[in-house]
Amino acid sequence: MKLRITRPLATLSAVLLIGLVAGCAQTPVQEHSGRASTLSDAQEKARGQRDGSKNKGSSQVAIGFGDKGGLTHAAALPKGGIRELYEAKTFLGTISCAATQVNCSPVQFTVTLSPSGMWRMRATEISATTPNAAVAQGCWHQIGSEPTRILLETQQQTVLADLSFVHDQQLRVNVFNYVTPTLETHLSRQQDIDGIDELQNQTGPACRP
Repeated sequence: MKLRITRPLATLSAVLLIGLVAGCAQTPVQEHSGRASTLSDAQEKARGQRDGSKNKGSSQVAIGFGDKGGLTHAAALPKGGIRELYEAKTFLGTISCAATQVNCSPVQFTVTLSPSGMWRMRATEISATTPNAAVAQGCWHQIGSEPTRILLETQQQTVLADLSFVHDQQLRVNVFNYVTPTLETHLSRQQDIDGIDELQNQTGPACRP
């Protein structure tokens, strides 16, 4: 199945994500009651924060996005912040296809996380003749500890990913678009911040009250 995505995109819907990673994950995540409750609670929290911060979003995203001059160190963690993200960080990795999926293209996944609670991402087919890319942004929320675990929620209030920190420089992909990767998948921190410039003129969400 040929993927067709218009580039750039201001946001990425669940439907587009399904098309992007179709065949690139082995088994849909089983929605156990504990997991479903956790995701639901995180999304409800996000909705409450967003309702209390309407019209406060900005296309000029602070703390790392688009700031090529260097990293910004926070003097103290913001409300809802985590130690691993006291500064903006960009992580990069590849989500591979299952061996049985001959029509699947591996996806190069770049995500930049801000201490303010915002994330931006770019997903690109890396083996296609004409690589297709999609970009999106949203808010992240902590859903676990030891190890620290975060959920990436889109502006459409869908869940893009469930990630956990192996350590400060590496993330493990637990869930991507409601499916588990075929192989254990990690994202490694990059030296430079990728502000996902395709989104520089888009209004970002207000992720913290």
